[in-house]
Amino acid sequence: MLDGLLKIPPVRFVWDIVDVYFTKRVGRAAAELAYFLVLTFFPILVCVSAFLGMLQLDPALITSALGPFLPHSVLSVLQEYLSYVAGNQSGGLFTAGLIFTVLFASAAVRSLMTILEEIYGAVTFRGAGRLVASVAISLLLLVVIYLSVAVILTGGWFFHLLEDTFHLDGLAQQVDQWQWTKYLVLLLVVFLFILLLYRMVAPLGKPRPPVLTGAMLASVALAVASMIFSYFMTVSTQYSLVYGSLASLVILLVWLYLCGNIIILGNVFNYVWYTRKKLRYARRQAAQQEAAERARGEVTGHVRLQETGRLIDLERGNGRDSDRTGPL
Repeated sequence: MLDGLLKIPPVRFVWDIVDVYFTKRVGRAAAELAYFLVLTFFPILVCVSAFLGMLQLDPALITSALGPFLPHSVLSVLQEYLSYVAGNQSGGLFTAGLIFTVLFASAAVRSLMTILEEIYGAVTFRGAGRLVASVAISLLLLVVIYLSVAVILTGGWFFHLLEDTFHLDGLAQQVDQWQWTKYLVLLLVVFLFILLLYRMVAPLGKPRPPVLTGAMLASVALAVASMIFSYFMTVSTQYSLVYGSLASLVILLVWLYLCGNIIILGNVFNYVWYTRKKLRYARRQAAQQEAAERARGEVTGHVRLQETGRLIDLERGNGRDSDRTGPL
């Protein structure tokens, strides 16, 4: 029965994803990624607090905006830490937060590179190039966070910018459902970051691995899974009895582990699709080579047939000449 089900292409595709998940130990890699993300979490909050100061915004705005996506315990940790940092903001604190964000985020990127290299069986960056690429992605993460904070918290400035740039009169007034639209813009920003991340760590083989679909699925899955996780953590009040004062940290770890799994699974989807695409590419190349060899064989056979015909004609001509010049 299982063999019959595996002959169905969608079932086989899902089966291959599950097989890669367990054979490549994606769960262990997601735990490693979650560890580095926890180390990155609090330095990033220092940078976010600085961004809020640049935009002259209240730190409470970010917790209210992220309410649908994060569990209440995580939001409480986020709000308390942002309030503390906002009250003790300094240039040295921001510099330390920036340095530790790049340090730990680049380590998270390198751990992601390692598991993806194991999955694809190919290394994209080596040595110093690996370090430079991870630092570049970490700096890009800070840019994405700044844009996300600006898009979520400053309301319609984005549409006013589009209106002034492209002369779209009345665009900002026509967007009545900005509360939903800003989350779509945020989803687009996250999608572009994941897309670039997948492209940078993908191997350089031929054909290039597809990354668009996996990045799109990972972005949507991150949003949906975070909302579902937040809902279950909200309706469940027993976890605080189990973990006590560590409940917020445990929930943060579980949520980051979930996000790590989704980010890696997005590229597992790309890998399974890539192997099928590579197999089709190899079959097409083999068919073209076979057709070319068959064509060369037909041409060679035709040439040999012509040569054989000329030899026969030549022998016949020699025979007629010998008949004419026979014995006198």
